Amino acid sequence: MSAPRKVKAVVTYLKKYRDNVTLYRLKPEFLVKFNPGQFLHLALDDYDPSYNWPESRVFSMVNAPGKEFIDILVSPKGSFTRRMIDELSVGKQVWLKLPYGTFNFRGFSGKDVILIAGGTGISPFISFLEDLMESNDEYRSINLFYGVRERDLIIFEKNLEKYQQRIKNFKYKIFCENINNESDLLLEPGILPVRELVSHTISYTDPVYYLSGPKLMIESFEKELKYQGVNSEKIFFDKWE
Repeated sequence: MSAPRKVKAVVTYLKKYRDNVTLYRLKPEFLVKFNPGQFLHLALDDYDPSYNWPESRVFSMVNAPGKEFIDILVSPKGSFTRRMIDELSVGKQVWLKLPYGTFNFRGFSGKDVILIAGGTGISPFISFLEDLMESNDEYRSINLFYGVRERDLIIFEKNLEKYQQRIKNFKYKIFCENINNESDLLLEPGILPVRELVSHTISYTDPVYYLSGPKLMIESFEKELKYQGVNSEKIFFDKWE
């Protein structure tokens, strides 16, 4: 794993979605290596090496490694992320520390990979799937179950359609709490059904579980997986408040 590095970066692109959920594209001064699933620390205030690192928050990288840019997806949940939404525009500078984290997908080629995401917890899985299109790794199957509150918070819908066409044995299902159009055949109504999804996927040949999203969602799935006999060594999670 690469040692974390501190680097200045500039916002080169942003796109806002419902509820001010925002995708930022950052261009660091130099290329920093990372693995899909890892995260960075982002600071809004200037960093002086003779002082401590300023206040920061962590975000998973969305893009595949090896690019000249880094994408992150931000949902304003507290004062820091609201400040990001208010202050960051194209041309603004931030400081990054990366990479961090052991939530990665190495070593499970040939297995059934189960990805369970809630909201912006989809981010590390997009990085994994983007990287998978450029690698030679093969899995028995890759199954994504993705929960969102609203139809227009499915940020990466076109990406998922692309992955289904280009990644062998990849399938996905999206659950939406509030569906205005009941004839929308692409969505399952309601929240992610914890017991049903676990009962369905443990029948796969050799499942490995990756969970990413709100703390309560992660804890619910982790509890049910262990209750239904899944070994903790096959459960990985990226949990945030």
